Amino acid sequence: MGFMSASHEDRIREQFRLQAATFSDEGFAVRGLEWIVELLGPNPDEQVLDVAAGAAHLGRALAPHVAHVSAVDITPEMLEQGRSLAHGAGLGNVVFAIGDATALPWLDDQFDLVACRLTLHQVDDPERVLREMVRVTRPGGRVAVTDMIVDDDPAVAAEANRLERLRDPSHHRTLGHAETLAMVRDAGADVRATETRNNPVEIEDWMARTDTPSDVRDQIRERFRQELAGGAPTGLRPQEDGTFTHVWATTVATPR
Repeated sequence: MGFMSASHEDRIREQFRLQAATFSDEGFAVRGLEWIVELLGPNPDEQVLDVAAGAAHLGRALAPHVAHVSAVDITPEMLEQGRSLAHGAGLGNVVFAIGDATALPWLDDQFDLVACRLTLHQVDDPERVLREMVRVTRPGGRVAVTDMIVDDDPAVAAEANRLERLRDPSHHRTLGHAETLAMVRDAGADVRATETRNNPVEIEDWMARTDTPSDVRDQIRERFRQELAGGAPTGLRPQEDGTFTHVWATTVATPR
């Protein structure tokens, strides 16, 4: 099991087993990929690791620009979805492996670029994930993290995370931007660049993807209605058009 708590790991596996088929190469699943790839600046001779890869959307987006991609995840169904999509796209330089992001099955200094996308909010020990990412990155290589971030106000951040967990019980905690940067530094890497981006999300699609129970969907809808009517902020910025906003941050760092 590695160092992730068994109960939380089981929740992640169950949730993403259910979601695997929705991770196609269109819609929400490919959001932000061009932006991330541009920021990472992949090179043709690089060995890349996609950590907690899911269906390896990031790894597969990087694959045409690098020598080789390894994609690791704990959910077999997500890896199988990624393998199928890679085969369909004719990508021959991506391999898929089951493994725990908190205990990566590689020796030190193995990769030129180690990246994760939408991972840290899911795991119960993001610090350990980052330390592992830094550990397997070669000197002079790059560690890259893309994830949602929450508001700096602790009360607003707590409410956003409460709603995220209502919708998806495997959600652990979305971090703040400053907190993420501090974790990267504490993991042994120096931040070289960081950039944020707003991503609109359709509320009904968001809840459908996790098969959120109907009574819970009603609770979330009501909470968004309260904010739109002038109530306390949720941190998710709902709009009258049925969307809300996730703020993403991509951070690129080099190991010390």
